[in-house]
Amino acid sequence: MKKTLKIAMLAAVAATPAFADAPYVAGALRNMENPLYLPTAGEVYSKVGFGIMYKVTDNNDAQRKLFHGGANEFPIWRPTLDLGYGITDRWAVHGQIGYTHNRDVHRYGFHLGRLGTTYRIVNSGDGWVWDVYGDLHMGGIEKMKGSLVNKSGASHDPRLTTFEYDNFSNGRWGYHVGTKVGKVWDRWTTSAFVELLRTWGNHNNEIDTTKVTLADLKPGQPAIALSNVGIPDKISVDLKSTTEFDLGANAFYQVNDRWSWGVGLKYIYHAENSLKKVHTEISNPNGQAVANGLIANYKEMHDEFSEFAQSFTLAYQATDSMQVSWFIENTLDNGQRLSASTTDFKIETAIRLNVKF
Repeated sequence: MKKTLKIAMLAAVAATPAFADAPYVAGALRNMENPLYLPTAGEVYSKVGFGIMYKVTDNNDAQRKLFHGGANEFPIWRPTLDLGYGITDRWAVHGQIGYTHNRDVHRYGFHLGRLGTTYRIVNSGDGWVWDVYGDLHMGGIEKMKGSLVNKSGASHDPRLTTFEYDNFSNGRWGYHVGTKVGKVWDRWTTSAFVELLRTWGNHNNEIDTTKVTLADLKPGQPAIALSNVGIPDKISVDLKSTTEFDLGANAFYQVNDRWSWGVGLKYIYHAENSLKKVHTEISNPNGQAVANGLIANYKEMHDEFSEFAQSFTLAYQATDSMQVSWFIENTLDNGQRLSASTTDFKIETAIRLNVKF
């Protein structure tokens, strides 16, 4: 297991009239950082965050092929936006987007995109809450983009040919379904959740083939451009569908009408990607043979990984409708040898402003 430290600081300061007094059970559920928060009928909320991340890459096969194992990456910018609307006191719609800009590896794009709804099945007088939710996974809004590369130089060693990703999208549409159960005890709130993500395989991707030669893919071949054997500069491949899941638990404490804090545990499983075939039509028989070899080598991507995150949040209620918070998360991760997502160390700081109206 590798340990990743991810710290997100969400802070701002405002001096305004006091937050209205209320029983803690009711007040805790109105706190936008409470894991059981749901907007009331007609209420709109937004959560705007802006973060900066520092990380040290894993020293696995994927990074060593890129001569980037154990490398430092900073700054990595990560803005986020959450929006929601209460249709009734039990039913809400919501959406999330997140963008990552990593200049060190020239990797940019959306890392998060969800649009969905939550329904509160149980909201009992003694503090019990049970929610179910479903979201559209919006990975297909942007193509997965990357390049075939070989950084071994003049040796053109095919064993060092690998993928280098240009963005963070998986290019696939899908859906999240989940459920959350919790209870409020005066100042304390506890909750647990489980969620499934199913993505549908497609060919919504773009692979640049201009950075490798025939010698980089097949031993003993000349170092000529792949276009000479009929392979286009950009190709797409059919990816298989995937099933992933995450689960976790949270505890939240309402200190007073201004301050609150919470802790959380979360496990996330990310499935391995698999190639089915080259989707782009290649009429040249030599080029088709090279493409078939590519699929044979990358039929299984060996990029499965999992994360276990522990988090702490400190929030300040500036007004009845505005809140700011400070968040810190520590993550342990482990992955297969060609995962581009595992790290040795990762730390993130950010500010987030929560507003409801």
